Amino acid sequence: MPSAQLAVACKRKIILYHWLKKGPPQEVKEINLYDVPKAMVFHGQGYSDKIYIGFKGKYCQLHVSSEQVKDMLCTGRQLEATMLWVDKETVAICKDEWSILLAEDGKPYQDEFKSNIKWCDCPTALLYCKPYIAAVINKGIEVKTIQLVDPIQVIELPKVKLVAHDKRMFVASATHLWELKLNDLVYQVDKLISLKQFELAETLNKMSHERGGDHEHASRQRTVINTQAAYHEFINKRYEKSMTRFQKTNVEVANVIGLFPDLLSKKMQDKQVYPAEIVEARKYLTTKDIETGLEALEKYLVAKRFDLNKYEEEVENSKQTKIIIDTTLLKCYLQNKPKMVASLLRLKDNECHIVESERALKRARRMNDIIILYKSKGLHEKALTVLKQYANMQNTQKHELGGPEHTIKYLQDLGPEDIDLIKEYSKWVIEKHPDRCLDIFTDPSTVHSLPKEQVVQHLKSMNPDIALEYLERLIDIWNVTSQEIENSLIILYVEKVSSEWPAYQGMLAAGVVEPCMPGSEPGQLGTLRLRLTHFLERLQNYSPSMVIRSLGYEIPLYQELAILYGRQRECDKALMLYCHVLADRAKAEEFCDKYYEIDNQVYYKLLRMYQCPMSLEALRLDKFKLEEPKPDMGAAIDILVRHYKHIDVKEALRLLPEDTKLQDVEEFMCAILRDRTKDSRKKLTFKKLELIR
Repeated sequence: MPSAQLAVACKRKIILYHWLKKGPPQEVKEINLYDVPKAMVFHGQGYSDKIYIGFKGKYCQLHVSSEQVKDMLCTGRQLEATMLWVDKETVAICKDEWSILLAEDGKPYQDEFKSNIKWCDCPTALLYCKPYIAAVINKGIEVKTIQLVDPIQVIELPKVKLVAHDKRMFVASATHLWELKLNDLVYQVDKLISLKQFELAETLNKMSHERGGDHEHASRQRTVINTQAAYHEFINKRYEKSMTRFQKTNVEVANVIGLFPDLLSKKMQDKQVYPAEIVEARKYLTTKDIETGLEALEKYLVAKRFDLNKYEEEVENSKQTKIIIDTTLLKCYLQNKPKMVASLLRLKDNECHIVESERALKRARRMNDIIILYKSKGLHEKALTVLKQYANMQNTQKHELGGPEHTIKYLQDLGPEDIDLIKEYSKWVIEKHPDRCLDIFTDPSTVHSLPKEQVVQHLKSMNPDIALEYLERLIDIWNVTSQEIENSLIILYVEKVSSEWPAYQGMLAAGVVEPCMPGSEPGQLGTLRLRLTHFLERLQNYSPSMVIRSLGYEIPLYQELAILYGRQRECDKALMLYCHVLADRAKAEEFCDKYYEIDNQVYYKLLRMYQCPMSLEALRLDKFKLEEPKPDMGAAIDILVRHYKHIDVKEALRLLPEDTKLQDVEEFMCAILRDRTKDSRKKLTFKKLELIR
């Protein structure tokens, strides 16, 4: 790739030269043309494959590599071609009073930053001195910029022919030579600001900075440019550009917000001071203007919010500014983007002013968003009061906050530190929606963190049945196995059974029903006893002594007592109940099977209980109308016969009365002898086998 290139027009041909990094220029090629070139310019800086050529009457584009010439357009009334390389991407060619700016693809620019330039006369020569472009016309020199339509300056000079510049600009006629000097850049910027030529002022301000001017002054000028340009764009209803400009200024956020009506409080709005033009412009804002302006303001506020979060420690009164920004964003969203309101309120760092935001939300009837606002600010009681109010209104299902769902969900999101609120505002849900209320206390996010004992007492005071269901869910679904929870469940079942017992006793006394086996009583009592027995046998961590105290020996729950005595390892009492009170021999033996590994004397105790039963007074059952238990030799002998392997024979025989007949224990003795004989034979066989080895 050559470091530079040169095109020389020689009659009807072009000779191309390349410069390499070292050495003299080298001729590359000659390209023949159909006419004599009057003007030429490469398109681009450094090496370029395109050359724009001006012939008499028209312009063409030459592709060097292919040597193809493409016609572009005619020169117009003036036959002489006038063209200029403006920058690395732009070439200007003249037709009549116009300079057409061509992009790299050879097509005219179609944007606001580079547009065709119209002169007051046909230019005969062009000169570019950033950011100005000058044209030689009949009057002298006309100066413009690429961005601006209006002329910057017209310098009247007689019969100008040529312009040229390197670091200095010269203009020549047949008889004179002039030097054109740029005014001081700082002066030019101030002048352009007064003329509201802000884009050009910004360009010159940047040039001043790059050329080593007073940086502090340039910075102040830049702020003035952006501030006045922002107000100017607002007056002309170009709100997007206005807000982009404000973003670059140090204008207070409240001052920018105050440009639009009904966003600041009256007190704060009255403090804002604006130029007279702004005050006038604000009077004529239409609904459409406000809608468009708020969209631009939203973007400005979001950007400011981001900057504030990033540089919070460096910003004075950052807290107050964030409150203004977030509250205004809320109001903007309410007008233009209602769906964004909830997202803003849910931000952990949102600083929406409570009173202002509440007023705006109520005006817009956004009750659901008011709840989110209260929640984000920790005003839980206020939120729950509103939810209760709307849930209990007539036709509540038609309202967005109707029904218990919103209260349930809100209470689920609270933690153990808010247990008093949870208890207070769950009351109406428990009363009116008992089938839904447990969702409050058994949500996966809080079921383990809430103080369970407080919840149990609260539910028990409201509805014991719901308390029972809560405890069962804790145990069955959430695997809560603490002693406190198991005690609460079982004692609550005991209380429920106790409350149902008098009615059952009354039916027995009236002869309405016959005595039933435990768990088969009519009505709810039987179901309750079955559930109580189920949990007594299944659960492992409750306190049997506490449950026994809760029973109080006031009602004859003999089966439940037997299970509890077994848990306390008081096997004699349990067996006494099974054998002589319940008279359930199968249950007694089932009990022995269950506890044999823990107490290998349990079958012996069963045998003893049949022969020498305990007194009812020892079990504190003497208040009930029960017959005093008597020995049952038949049951005792049966135990000996079927479970002799689990009983010490010598101790068992000592228990038998002296008048026991041999025929009564014949089967027992024969069974023992058979086993002993069998064992002896087995030992003898093993001994002989050992001798054979």
